[in-house]
Amino acid sequence: MAKVRLMNQPSDFKKLGINPKKVEPWEDAKRDDDRAGVYEWWYFDMILDDGSKVVIHFNTKDNKTIGKDGTIPSVVIKITSPTGQEFKDNVILKKEEAYFGKGQCDVKYGPHYVKGDLQNYHIHVAPTGGVNGTDGAGGTGKASNVGADLKLYSTSKAWRPGAGGFTFGPDEKGYFTWLCAVPRGEVTGTLFYDGEERQVTGAGYHDHQWGNMKHFSTWDHWLWGRQDFGDYTLLIFDIGTQKTFNNQRLPMMFLEDNEGNLLFENTDDSPKCQVLEEYKEKLSGKSYPKKIAYEFKQGDKTIKYVITQKEELEARDAAAEMPKPLSWVLEKTKKLHPSTTRNFAHGELIYDNGQQVIKREGDMIYEFIYMGLTAKDQMENG
Repeated sequence: MAKVRLMNQPSDFKKLGINPKKVEPWEDAKRDDDRAGVYEWWYFDMILDDGSKVVIHFNTKDNKTIGKDGTIPSVVIKITSPTGQEFKDNVILKKEEAYFGKGQCDVKYGPHYVKGDLQNYHIHVAPTGGVNGTDGAGGTGKASNVGADLKLYSTSKAWRPGAGGFTFGPDEKGYFTWLCAVPRGEVTGTLFYDGEERQVTGAGYHDHQWGNMKHFSTWDHWLWGRQDFGDYTLLIFDIGTQKTFNNQRLPMMFLEDNEGNLLFENTDDSPKCQVLEEYKEKLSGKSYPKKIAYEFKQGDKTIKYVITQKEELEARDAAAEMPKPLSWVLEKTKKLHPSTTRNFAHGELIYDNGQQVIKREGDMIYEFIYMGLTAKDQMENG
């Protein structure tokens, strides 16, 4: 079986030029080239005070163009209104319209841009002429300009697993990374959708990923989520690999206080995980977790964390987008049916630091992707 390794050795930090003691602004600049199979994106999401939710990401390639050589820039924006209506677009631009600055996050695709230094970010998506939807799982096809001009101010500290991620295979030429640049921040600015400009405030998040591992043939399942409790911030990124990589679990999670001090982290040991409840996802027809209980340990510290889905914000059935003969072969011979959801949920934290037990709960957003016909067994036995 091909091995997977966390990049956490002194040689890893030296090779990548990483300071082991802190994350630096240049780490959020463009980190990779644009060979075929290489992808990179800068992701932002916000839960706003008016009840709306926003996702914006700047990609060097989107899902359909990852296999091509060169930069094929795209900007994705998705706004879920307070009433649950979705407005979205995926703007594809030309290579010549892409600019990447150095020393910090500095990405410009035509009239759209994001710039920041781990502390302050400016995210601008010019009104695009996108699509609106009615249920968060699809669109009506009605034209509707959608845009954003937002400031994100970090009230936390950036975090990464080891020197930045994981290597794959005996030659370690495969890699997947994650920089959590802004675990928690304050958002101000404007959104434009449904023909109106709206002033908004709220809470935001930003991460940055790059790599060359094919999601379809690497991951078994992937749960990413974040939660702001006011005085604590929790991030969880639980990845399970496929049989090629011995179904190895790649857990990444941490807890910070409201001053950005790191209280707890886990990257090495597989968590205890139970899927307490499932539901039938209407788009893919597969069983999805609805209530998940995790337990992480770090020395004499323990975190118990329960996620309960409240609302499906978005769903995608990747298998349905494939030619029917191919999707049939994948499902019948390899038991694969790739699909994904983005969810609004309730999170409950119990943090035992060895001296006191701290309990918190509230709303959170998580993403769940899985390739097979069921994820429960792998999540519980990983």
